[in-house]
Amino acid sequence: MNNEEPNNKINPLGLDSKREKSGSETFRKYNYQYHWAFCRMLDEHSEGNEYAIFVEEHEDVTLANSLDGKSALFEFNQIKEIANKSTITTLSKDKKDSASPLKKLAESVCNKAFSDKISSVNFVSTGGFSFDLHKKGLSFEVIKVGLLTEEEQAKIIGCISDIDKDNILESKLAFIIPELPEKGFDLAIEGKISQLINKINPGCTYNSSSIYNCIIRDLQRKGENSFDYIDWNSSLKRKAVTSRQLDEIINLHVKIKPDENLTTELLDILKNEYGLSSLKRRKIANAFNRYYAAQLSSRDTELHKVSTELKEIIDSNIENFDTAIDLEEHIFNHRSERLINYFTNREDFSGAFLYELIS
Repeated sequence: MNNEEPNNKINPLGLDSKREKSGSETFRKYNYQYHWAFCRMLDEHSEGNEYAIFVEEHEDVTLANSLDGKSALFEFNQIKEIANKSTITTLSKDKKDSASPLKKLAESVCNKAFSDKISSVNFVSTGGFSFDLHKKGLSFEVIKVGLLTEEEQAKIIGCISDIDKDNILESKLAFIIPELPEKGFDLAIEGKISQLINKINPGCTYNSSSIYNCIIRDLQRKGENSFDYIDWNSSLKRKAVTSRQLDEIINLHVKIKPDENLTTELLDILKNEYGLSSLKRRKIANAFNRYYAAQLSSRDTELHKVSTELKEIIDSNIENFDTAIDLEEHIFNHRSERLINYFTNREDFSGAFLYELIS
């Protein structure tokens, strides 16, 4: 028996070393930034927080804690996918052709129109850090400047003093070791998506890969957009991925069905009071299910306002009508600007109306 490997199993391109490997390494480092941003999103989403996350907007990853531009505070994160531990010296020392990492960080956030809206500034490094506290056997995931020795703090402040005139970083700078692994980070993100969905919608059917693909593509597309936007809403649309957007994508890819009693009552109303054909009943039933799923998982403040308004209108008018279809027609014809803007078609409005009526 011939034990030699057949020639067709040998890769001709693998017999000689590559001339250039830096392209793959550079892509992996940038790719890591996008996945760290995704990871940061999922952490905020799991806590039920409203947010908008930007990649390559003043810093590698910038997070706003609100969708309201007037009240939003900003977290800036510089991401370093490196193997070596960073020390106070490597962080504060200028190179021949570039400023030190701390100076670059300070230049991104200091003396800006948004500087008074900064909540924190983070230096995130996969290689970790080597500070005096580590020599004492301490290990922290987040290291704020106040945990460092007076000598280390003095070096940091001295490094950025010419830039940070208002001493922003003295109180808001932190050094972070990321939980996201350097390799297999895409699988780690899919795992976090599963954890999130099982937390907010236990027992449902979902496809974490589809959710992952939608979000990571949008993060990359928006991160490549180098334009500036003065208008906040345009910035959210063109540059950010928001908590509202992730809610919508989860709702599209997660199958949640109302309990049997709700479904039975819905179909009974659609058949007996609306007199719709089977296809039209299905459209409204699907809209009902989408609204139901959004109510369970969404942190969209506008949705909660719409829900409250619909309930109040139904309660104040229900005694004046004999059938659900007549009550809906009245509310639809007298709906507010908020309801007009929120529901893009009649089926979505009908589904929401019927949910609020019978739930």
